[in-house]
Amino acid sequence: MNTLAHSAWTVLEELASNKVTESREKVAEATSELNRIIKQKLQLLELLEEYTQKLLESQANVHSITDSIAYRHFIKQVNELLEVIYKEERTAEEVLNDREDQLINALKEQKKAEFLNERQTLILKASKEKAEQRQLDELGISRFNQSTTHGTNGT
Repeated sequence: MNTLAHSAWTVLEELASNKVTESREKVAEATSELNRIIKQKLQLLELLEEYTQKLLESQANVHSITDSIAYRHFIKQVNELLEVIYKEERTAEEVLNDREDQLINALKEQKKAEFLNERQTLILKASKEKAEQRQLDELGISRFNQSTTHGTNGT
């Protein structure tokens, strides 16, 4: 029974370890996704800055109205894309936070399983040592009784 309990704790420890590995992979995926979104956001911000500058230059140089309208339209589209990216970024941050929380919980469960497994190992070791000591005590008593019995019979 003790071996069965010990192996159960070992299995639970392995399951907890697997959960930690899985959670770490999910955190890495979420981080990668967030980084991808941030990269897109930065590219759009650079594009927005570039076309805002072109719009200002076209207005200063009195270019055609169509150029100004085209720049304004493009800037509007970039701003709309940025709104989508900001929303995706918030969602990705929430997913990352959730997965980090899951990782923390998995790490706690792993530590708990490790502790319980170690405790069970110590209990089994103490039980085994106690049984061995009991056998030694019984052997000692038996020898003492034999020597006492032989000593009384010999006189």
